[in-house]
Amino acid sequence: MKRGIRITALLLALLLACSCVNKFKQIEITSAAIESISPRGLKSYDAVVALGVKNPAPAFNLMNLKADVYRDSTAILHLSGENVAVAGRTEKVYRLPVSAQIDSSVTLMQLAILARKFKPEEYTVDVSARAVVGGVGKNLNFSGMSLASLMEKASK
Repeated sequence: MKRGIRITALLLALLLACSCVNKFKQIEITSAAIESISPRGLKSYDAVVALGVKNPAPAFNLMNLKADVYRDSTAILHLSGENVAVAGRTEKVYRLPVSAQIDSSVTLMQLAILARKFKPEEYTVDVSARAVVGGVGKNLNFSGMSLASLMEKASK
């Protein structure tokens, strides 16, 4: 009898876990916009990004948000974001405070030239974060994403 209950409980837990995983795959970024930028010296900036998220899954926390922007495999910009609690089963816009640091190998003159001749297809982005649901976490790593495709998705 106990064995039957355990097997049933295990099957039920597996079924619920599979449905949650499918829901997490359906999470969408619906919009992205920079609300404000404020300098913190010559090579550091603070910004607030408005990020629209459609989340059909349960609530989760995003922690240790980090992103690096590259041009021709040379680091240009390092970003880090504060932790965000994403509400479950909602579509909502979140205000995400971000800190940006220009890479130490990039001079201000180089940055001015890059900004003047900016072409998003020449840049790639590496993103890492940790998603935590009920104390259980998973590291998320995305590398070599095209900045042009990210900007295209954000503008939709």
